[in-house]
Amino acid sequence: METDVTRDMSPDAFVELVEEMVNRRRLCDHPFLDRLERGEVTRGQIDKICYQMMYYYNNSVRNIGSCLMHNMDRGARTAIMENLIDEETEQRCGYAAHYVIALDFAAACGYDRKEIEQANLRGEIRPHPALEEGLEDVARFGTREEPALAMAAGMVGAESLLPDFYIRLVPSLKPYGFSDKDLDIFIVHIEGDLEHAAEGRKLIRAYADTPERRQRFYAICEYVRDRLWEAWDGVFQAADLDLPQAVHPRKPAPPRKPRKAAKKKLKKAA
Repeated sequence: METDVTRDMSPDAFVELVEEMVNRRRLCDHPFLDRLERGEVTRGQIDKICYQMMYYYNNSVRNIGSCLMHNMDRGARTAIMENLIDEETEQRCGYAAHYVIALDFAAACGYDRKEIEQANLRGEIRPHPALEEGLEDVARFGTREEPALAMAAGMVGAESLLPDFYIRLVPSLKPYGFSDKDLDIFIVHIEGDLEHAAEGRKLIRAYADTPERRQRFYAICEYVRDRLWEAWDGVFQAADLDLPQAVHPRKPAPPRKPRKAAKKKLKKAA
């Protein structure tokens, strides 16, 4: 923002301003989803983006941990821990840690679960450069910025965009033969990330409490939004490339099924 239009805003009005900015680049509008809905993507290409997703789900949670490591404020630490509980345990959001749930999708794409896990543990899964750079940029940002605002930027600038993205992604994948269990990694995030976005808005109201902090937060939230797009754009670009992979599907991908996606209604994000 070139001029400070936030100085006299109420906390709620500032949150609305931030959300308007975030929604100018919605991940659910990515053109790859158009191709997927039209059936123009092969199962082999989906296997390629699945491989990229294994890197994404194993590494994105590190950014949350970096905020916790640098934060001594009790309220902010509580919000960060609540997010980590959802992402890394089976207590609330899904039957297991989310990187474990993601393995269901990998298995449905023909990958061996143990091979994927071992490759992740050894750091052998190398992603599309845009995906790696997007996540690394956010990880570095999480250690440099005021932690409460960094966490809020992640929740509002990134997680708030994911429910609508997954709401569009899930039915687009159904005609390719995937079940709800196969796609659970996306389904659990629809409600979970709505809750995280709500927590992020609380952090904004509590910590973006001066003109200077508001100016800074607006900028970093926009930065996180753009890195999320960059990361997922890398995931989708991989579909059209022959990038090196540490592991490959053990069974060939079946063709797209000539049927309509199941008409299961998914809760639309607010």
